Amino acid sequence: MFGTQIHRYILREVLSPTLLCLIIFTMVMVMGRAVKLVDLIINKGVSITDILVLLATLLPTFFSISLPLAFLMGIMIGLGRMSADSETVALKSAGIGLARISMPIFALALVFALLTGAINIWVKPWSYSAFATKSFEIVQQKATIGFQPRVFMNQFNDLVLYANDIDDRTDQMQGIFIVEKNSESTTWVFANSGNISTDKEAETVTIRLHDGVIHRQQTESADNYQLINFSNYDIQPEISAFKDQTKKKNQKPKAMPTWKLWKNIPSEKDPIKVQKLQAELHMRLVSPLAPLLFVLFGLPFSMQSHRSGRSGGFVMGLIIFLGYYFMLSTAVTLTKDAAIPPWLTFWIPQLLLAGVGIFFLHQVSRGKPNPLISWIDHTLLSLQKRARKNVDS
Repeated sequence: MFGTQIHRYILREVLSPTLLCLIIFTMVMVMGRAVKLVDLIINKGVSITDILVLLATLLPTFFSISLPLAFLMGIMIGLGRMSADSETVALKSAGIGLARISMPIFALALVFALLTGAINIWVKPWSYSAFATKSFEIVQQKATIGFQPRVFMNQFNDLVLYANDIDDRTDQMQGIFIVEKNSESTTWVFANSGNISTDKEAETVTIRLHDGVIHRQQTESADNYQLINFSNYDIQPEISAFKDQTKKKNQKPKAMPTWKLWKNIPSEKDPIKVQKLQAELHMRLVSPLAPLLFVLFGLPFSMQSHRSGRSGGFVMGLIIFLGYYFMLSTAVTLTKDAAIPPWLTFWIPQLLLAGVGIFFLHQVSRGKPNPLISWIDHTLLSLQKRARKNVDS
């Protein structure tokens, strides 16, 4: 009974900062995209419902990062507080060793490993594809999204559009120049004003121009040149360029289902594509190991006393997290660009990290101070003293 209460207490101490960090880290990443999303609402007239759908498709990508990071920070903050208040020493004095203290943490790590794996293996590829599809639907509804004044835009097939000014709310364009080229002729269109409208049911885009002139040169005959003045003129460009872009996004390794990645690697003939598929596949497969590895490093780092204070545990957590994901980023680069086998770039480093983490954990269980932790703690303490001197001066 006493052991169960202790386990519940430890879980509560770790889960509370974990959930808080999960909310904070996710909100920070959402705010990074919020500026663009708000611009779509205010300047482009996109409905709030569409923006919420886009945001929902982005959340799995955010959670794939914030979930293991929040869990690591929960360990560093929760157990770090217990260690700073000598609660872990009291538990050891009561006959509760590191093995019993770490049992609920490893159980929690297994839960976070399953959640992280489910997001990266199944949910994240779907969300990436759903984001591309929803973006195309918004473009169909409002074709000027992504257009900028005084920039040559080639979103449409065989057509380049330039506008001197664009009203984001009304989509009204001023000072329009269009170049339309096909196998038969090249057309230059100049117009004082115009706007772009879309028909979602017919899947068509219409560029309606006012008060301009058309210059048309036939490709086969240099002498056949036309000059046409107009009051109103409609152009219906093909929007297959948008569809092709969405299709390409959905064919990217990030948007492909995991089973499809696994299936396509043996049949793919292009070695460069094989490397990209392998990098994405193994990146997903190793993702559940992150929470388990974070436990092996978080427990010894948080339970050893820190002279740098409780903030030292937070900084150490960031160092562990950044170091781990730098290693993953390097593994992806080496697999994609250097054609190094994934078992060497992804799995061997994971095994090495697991061995180092077990060694650190074994040292803490025997009551021996870890030299690496002591060195990092000493460095953080020195930086804190320098910062205080600079503030005081």
